[in-house]
Amino acid sequence: MRLHLYLESPERVPFDYLPTLVGAFNRWAGHDARRHDGLSLYSLAWLRGGQAGRGGIHFREGASWFISAPDSDLIHQLVSGVVREPDLGLGLRVRDVRMQRAPEFTAGEQPFRVASPVFIKHLPPGAQLGAPADHLLPGHPLADELLTATLRRKLRQAGLDDTAAAVRFDPAHLATAKTKLFRYKQVQCRGSICPVLVSGSAEQIQFAWEVGVGDSTGIGCGALV
Repeated sequence: MRLHLYLESPERVPFDYLPTLVGAFNRWAGHDARRHDGLSLYSLAWLRGGQAGRGGIHFREGASWFISAPDSDLIHQLVSGVVREPDLGLGLRVRDVRMQRAPEFTAGEQPFRVASPVFIKHLPPGAQLGAPADHLLPGHPLADELLTATLRRKLRQAGLDDTAAAVRFDPAHLATAKTKLFRYKQVQCRGSICPVLVSGSAEQIQFAWEVGVGDSTGIGCGALV
């Protein structure tokens, strides 16, 4: 399922707003050790509808945001949380919410655009303890392999079959793919804005639409549209 949130935003929003979105999600969802201890079986998009300017982003007509998850109970818990506490912080306030069921997918290969940068972390073999991970981009020899491995791990964590599920950057868009440098708290990250192709069963493709692709979907990376 997908929860669309429509936000009032009378103030300029700083560029590094992701921790505020994640904080709101965690308050609305409530504490659940299972959700925090494993891979994120949900995805958060970035805010849409803004215009970047000096010192931040202006959302003159309001902002839109969505959260996706295969767990319908989580989505309903989020709605209850929004009713209790519609203020996210940074002047953002929910004025409307709408729930969307997953589209009817068919088995095969499905193209998706991304609603937030795809982030892939890779620690080379033999790297020293504490060494920073590489952030892989479209065209890297390991990028598609790691995207696929992450989706399969999430499928297994959810108790679903991971056989033949795969993710790859759309080769037709590699030449025009853009990179995006962003910060989460004090960590600088580099992701990519590039369409992806998800292949597998209808259930596996729907799962990817809900949990996103790549690493750190729970802090705003790899959401799919």
